[in-house]
Amino acid sequence: MTIALITVGGLVALAAVGGLVGMILFAHAYGEVHADMRYPYDDVTVTSCRMDEETRRPVAGVRITSEAARRGTYTVHLVFRDRAAGSGKDAAAGKRTLVVEDLAVGATVSERVVGPTAVLGPPECEADDVTFQSTAGAATVSPHPSPSAS
Repeated sequence: MTIALITVGGLVALAAVGGLVGMILFAHAYGEVHADMRYPYDDVTVTSCRMDEETRRPVAGVRITSEAARRGTYTVHLVFRDRAAGSGKDAAAGKRTLVVEDLAVGATVSERVVGPTAVLGPPECEADDVTFQSTAGAATVSPHPSPSAS
């Protein structure tokens, strides 16, 4: 009985150590694979956010600097809020979508986006979601010729 308990205890300890080592190896490999990963959101900056004095609508300044590996289209979903209205759903001052088509690698574009609804006080402008769609063909992206091209 004692030998059985010692054997079972040893197997449990071995399984726990093996699981811990497996988790450490997974975390290391995951970090290595994703080390140079970029997100389109990293290329977008809301440079200003103000209220237009005449219309009282929020106005966001947006700058996109393409750090992507190829040319493409950026779609930026902006959210406008009214800070004077407090927080939560009642503070929403609308959404707008900015689309910049076929932006070249390394290029920068600045746009002004006007919110759809007037605000009572200082607005808040936020890039809520950003997507990137490559407009470069596969032959343009790949530095190596395909084997069937010879």
